[in-house]
Amino acid sequence: MFGIVFLFLLGIVSAKPPAALGADRVRLALPAKSMGYLPLFVGVHRGFFKDEGIDIEISMLLPQLAHNALLSGDVDYHGVADSALRLAAKGAPMKSIFFGAARPNYFLMAKPQYKSIAELRGKYIGMVRFGDTVELATRIAFNREGLDPQRDAIPIMIGFPATRVAALAAGSVDATIAVPPDNVLLKQKGFRELLFLGAAVEFPSNGYATSERQLTEKRSLTKRVLRALYRGLIFAKERPDDAIQIIEREWKVDNAVARESYASLAKSFSRDGTASEAGLMFHTQHIRRMEKGIGDIPLSKIVDFRLLEEIRREMVK
Repeated sequence: MFGIVFLFLLGIVSAKPPAALGADRVRLALPAKSMGYLPLFVGVHRGFFKDEGIDIEISMLLPQLAHNALLSGDVDYHGVADSALRLAAKGAPMKSIFFGAARPNYFLMAKPQYKSIAELRGKYIGMVRFGDTVELATRIAFNREGLDPQRDAIPIMIGFPATRVAALAAGSVDATIAVPPDNVLLKQKGFRELLFLGAAVEFPSNGYATSERQLTEKRSLTKRVLRALYRGLIFAKERPDDAIQIIEREWKVDNAVARESYASLAKSFSRDGTASEAGLMFHTQHIRRMEKGIGDIPLSKIVDFRLLEEIRREMVK
């Protein structure tokens, strides 16, 4: 029984059948099956990975386990680029190579009676974890209203998205951060969307990272993976109706939820999978605040968009 529970928690469950004859198997770990990874799932549904001769195996791993698996070679890529940036800045041999979102796709949701952030003074706020980018983005949003969530509200650490949403629905907290489709489902139940946090701050999210060894030794394969992701991103942006159908099938939601979730996602879509210097600098400044004495962080130490830029040049010819 312990073994079954352990495997379930790790999420070591292939999203694909055994590799097709002649295809390269690629193992990719996600921290959760978030709609923020829509370009990846578009690539799967539209056959973009198959076009590249790739059989992609998607598993769910908690972030620290995903980092360990990446460095040990148990997975080839993962979707935990935000914390990968921090580890790379500290010297871990990994690079972030693609971001699906240019801004955080977070929504501050509250009980129906609250119509503004100012009304959350003294209220319970469900947070992911103290010191992460979600907490920082929330703090910036509160600061715009002249509030400090640590001083003027009561932050409660609730890690998993489903648990935060359940806490809000049950009335255990007064507001929390939600991502699509949870923000849409909460609105359907009468909860109020106070703020799209991407409007308050710019930093890339829903990104993918790989090891420096994978980049060096399997550069051609990495380029093929990136091309499938890039095509998935462009498809999602340019063909919203088809992307909405994929959301319906993959996340098993109805058309209305899928359509509004897509509208939420579209606020954050990356232009081309890269990240702006300003967005990356937000991350590096946050890393330096959290990791005292780390010093300057050259962007080349934490990201590598060279293959992605090659792909963009080739595809616009």
